[in-house]
Amino acid sequence: MYGRRIVENLCRRGFAHWLQGLHEFKSPPPADLLDNPEEHLPESVPECDLILSLGLPPDLQHILPILAKRAKAKAVIAPIDDPSWIPPGLRRQIEEELAKTGVASAFPKPFCSLEKVGDRHIEAFADRFGCPKLKIRVGGGVIREVRVERGAPCGSTWFIAEKLVGVEVSRQRVQDETARAHHAYPCLASMKVDPELGDTILHESQYLIRGAVEEALKQASSSLYSDRHKTINKILI
Repeated sequence: MYGRRIVENLCRRGFAHWLQGLHEFKSPPPADLLDNPEEHLPESVPECDLILSLGLPPDLQHILPILAKRAKAKAVIAPIDDPSWIPPGLRRQIEEELAKTGVASAFPKPFCSLEKVGDRHIEAFADRFGCPKLKIRVGGGVIREVRVERGAPCGSTWFIAEKLVGVEVSRQRVQDETARAHHAYPCLASMKVDPELGDTILHESQYLIRGAVEEALKQASSSLYSDRHKTINKILI
């Protein structure tokens, strides 16, 4: 469900042409996976620039460096929306193995925290999908329009944006509606407390969209003030 929702959202937003291949591993992983990892990889691995590892259990995450080599990939994004997917030690191991072969990597926790990391292949993805970025238009004390400039890979940002249209611009009303829409989508991040975050990953994803909404409203208010100021100047002249 996790990976499929992300793939469906990429296609819905007009980026189906990015997809060179999809492979869904059987669950649970075979007992001899770590002893014979190459035997359990897809028979045919298409060449690609970027690999997305979506919701794989730890044993399967181990084979990312091998998969990247077969695909001649330049970068890997392995989101962590559940603390059990890639524990800190495993993350460092995978990151080091990929770096040895010149493959860039990012391990956003949650996926909607993805930012640019200095690699052009990851940045091309992060330009469109990752930490939410919005443009909001306000009129008469009400949100009139919300445009998603960058959204969560799962698609929740677009859903929340639709729900915010028509909401009265008060801090509490906007926060309540944002939280309600975030839970209604619903977010697929884990409710387990993550030791690194000191909170659940689901809560972290909600903080991110709340922050994006608040920042967009600040920009909208600043723009309104600027427009009024220009109008007054014109009248005075």
